[in-house]
Amino acid sequence: MSLVPLLVGLVGLVFVLQLLQGSWRSALGLVLLLGFLQDPLRKTLAGQPPLAVGLVLVAAIACGLVLLAERGGLELPLMQATLPQLGQWLPVYSTLLVFQAMNGLMRFGQPLLSLIGVGFYVAPLLGLWLGFEVASEPALLQRLLRLYVLLSIPAGFSVWLSYRGVDHPLLKEVGSGILIHFRPGLSLQGASGLWRTSEVAAWHLAAAACLALVLATAAQSRSTVIAYGLLAVVFTGLSLLTGRRKAQVLVLLFVLLDAALLQRWLRPPWRGWLVGNLLTLAGLSALAGSLLLPQLLGEGLGDYVQRSLSARDELVDRFSYMAISGSGRALELSGLFGLGAGAATQTGVLDFGRQAVVGASLGFVSESGGGRLIAELGLLGVALLLVGIGLLVVLVRRNLALLGELPQRWIHLHVGLLAFGLANVPLFLAASGIYGDPFVLLLLSLSLGSLLAVPLLAARGRGVQQPDRTHAP
Repeated sequence: MSLVPLLVGLVGLVFVLQLLQGSWRSALGLVLLLGFLQDPLRKTLAGQPPLAVGLVLVAAIACGLVLLAERGGLELPLMQATLPQLGQWLPVYSTLLVFQAMNGLMRFGQPLLSLIGVGFYVAPLLGLWLGFEVASEPALLQRLLRLYVLLSIPAGFSVWLSYRGVDHPLLKEVGSGILIHFRPGLSLQGASGLWRTSEVAAWHLAAAACLALVLATAAQSRSTVIAYGLLAVVFTGLSLLTGRRKAQVLVLLFVLLDAALLQRWLRPPWRGWLVGNLLTLAGLSALAGSLLLPQLLGEGLGDYVQRSLSARDELVDRFSYMAISGSGRALELSGLFGLGAGAATQTGVLDFGRQAVVGASLGFVSESGGGRLIAELGLLGVALLLVGIGLLVVLVRRNLALLGELPQRWIHLHVGLLAFGLANVPLFLAASGIYGDPFVLLLLSLSLGSLLAVPLLAARGRGVQQPDRTHAP
C-alpha cells in the first residue's frame, strides 16, 4: 500500500490548519508542496484520475480567499497603479468567460468540461494577483522560489532513477506512457520520475533550472551564486533524460532573454561581480560534466543528447506547423463566437464526447496555444483577450521604468522572472499541452505577477506612506 495518499492527507490537514489561523504565507509553501505531490497521488489512485491535477488549483483558491479576507479586497488600485484603465477590462473578461462557459455547456452538455475550461482562464488571473501580493514582500517571494527549487531536487533525482531503470509504480508514466522516436529503430519512453509524464517532468526541470538561475543572479555571495548555478546545470542535464527537447529550448530562451534584460539593468559594480561568478560556474560545470556525466548517466546518454541537438533543425518547422497551421484550422472550426470553454482542453482519457461533436482535428488544434484560444473563444473572444494582454504589456513597460528605484538584487529577481515568463510564450504557441496544467499556469502567472508590485516597492523605497493593507479581525 502506497503512503502517498496518507502524506497528501497530512499536508492537507496542516494546510487547512494554517488557513484557519490566517497564515496564508505558510500555506502558499504548502500549495507548492501539493503541486509536487499531486502527480504521485494520481499514480496511486484507482484509474489514475486526470482531475487529480486540479488539487493545486483548489489549494491556491483557498489560500487566495484567506488572503482576500485579510486584505479586504483585491487591491486593484495598487496592482494597476501605472495603468488604471486595466480595471475596466476585467468585467469584460469576466463576461466573456461566463458566455464561453455557457457556450461550451450547451454544445457538449458536460458541466465538468466547462469547469475545467474556465479554470484555464481563471488560474492565470489568480496567479497574477498572488504574484503581486507575494512580491510586495520580496523576502517571501525569494522563499517561495527557493522552496520550488528545493522540492525539484528530489523530484529531479526520481527522473534519474526512472532513467536508470528502477522499477517502481511511482516512477512510471500514467497510463501506458508515450513512446518518443529518437532515431530509426529506436523509440523509448522518456524518464518521468514522480511526475505523471515525461513532458511534465521536462517542463518542471527546465523551470527549476531557470528559477535557480534567477536566484543565482539575485544572490549576494559567490558561494550561493555558484550553488544555484550548479543546480541549474544539473536540472538542465536531467531534462535531457525526459527526451523532450522543449525543456532545453526553454532554458536557452530564458538565458538569452535574461542576459539581454540584465545588460539593460545591471549597474557597473554588479556587472563585473556577476560575470566573474558566472564564468567560474561555467568552468566548474564543464569539469563536473566531463567527469561525472558518463558515470551517472551511462552509455545511452548519446541518443538523448543527439535528440536534444536536433531541436535546432526543427524549431521553425514545428512553430509554423503547430502555431500557424493549428490556429488556421481552429479558425475554420470556431468562427466568430468559438466552441466554448474546455472545447480544446487536453484532458487525457476524458474526451467528454467532443470529437463526436467537432471532429478528430480538435486534437491537432489543441496542441497549438493560439489554436486553442481561437477554438474556444472565437475571433471575438480572442480580440477581447488581446486587448487585455496589450493593456498588461503597457502596464509592465511602465512598471519597468520604475525598476531602477529598487535595490539591485530585487531588480535581478524581477528581470529574471520576466524573462522566465517571456521564454514560455513561443512554447505555448507551438505546444500548449503542458500549459493546461494548473500548477504550471499558477507558477508562470505568479512569476509575471511579481512585476505588478514594482510601483508599490518603489513608493515604499521613496518613503511614501503606505496604506493599511491588513483588514483581518
